[in-house]
Amino acid sequence: MTASTRRTCPSCQTRLSPLAAECPECGLALAPPRQGRPMLFQASALAHVAMEAPPRALTAPALGRVAAVAVDVAPEELARPGALPPPPPEPAPSPVALGFQGPVSSFWPLVKVEASEALLLVLVQTLALSLPAWALGVSPVRLLTGAWLLVVPYLLAVSWVLFMAPMVLTGQSPLMASFGVTLPENSPERRITFSLVHMLSVLCFPLSFLCMVLDPRHRTLGELLSGLELLARPTGRMR
Repeated sequence: MTASTRRTCPSCQTRLSPLAAECPECGLALAPPRQGRPMLFQASALAHVAMEAPPRALTAPALGRVAAVAVDVAPEELARPGALPPPPPEPAPSPVALGFQGPVSSFWPLVKVEASEALLLVLVQTLALSLPAWALGVSPVRLLTGAWLLVVPYLLAVSWVLFMAPMVLTGQSPLMASFGVTLPENSPERRITFSLVHMLSVLCFPLSFLCMVLDPRHRTLGELLSGLELLARPTGRMR
């Protein structure tokens, strides 16, 4: 005689399906049905299944939780046997050793440069004024007084070309190379600007000389107006 497998709700005695999880009438949650014992062929199959433990990740303790161990080791023990001590680092070459000098400390080279260029500028302007006067058949003084509105811009343009061309190409005015002075600036725009203010400084040489005397760093009028500074030209050294 076999036991009946019919399921009923313990609350409302409603007939239930064997796989029902709750009563459709009263909504009572039902316990899952009891599973019977496995049959012989099922039990023999489960006996041959290898039960392996689930894989677990390897974990390491946090470094902050590990207590530090103090070890007394002398520096001699850490050195390799037979190893030579490291050579001392070579000192960096100084700017003087490379042939570069600092700013011109004495104002005499700058005074010589501007004085010489002032004489050169007077000579060039005299020549530039004499040529058109000779072509027109008048004296230079009469040409200057009669057409000064045209002559003055003409002389200023000639003077600026005299300073601008070598300044843009080499960074030096016509006579700076003779006295070892240069402008350490590679930008063409800054060189053009400095050539203009340097021309004004040469034209106003007495005022520029006064600026060099009063300024602690002996800067010329062109250096004060442009913010740039003339330096001693680097000299080559034989190795």
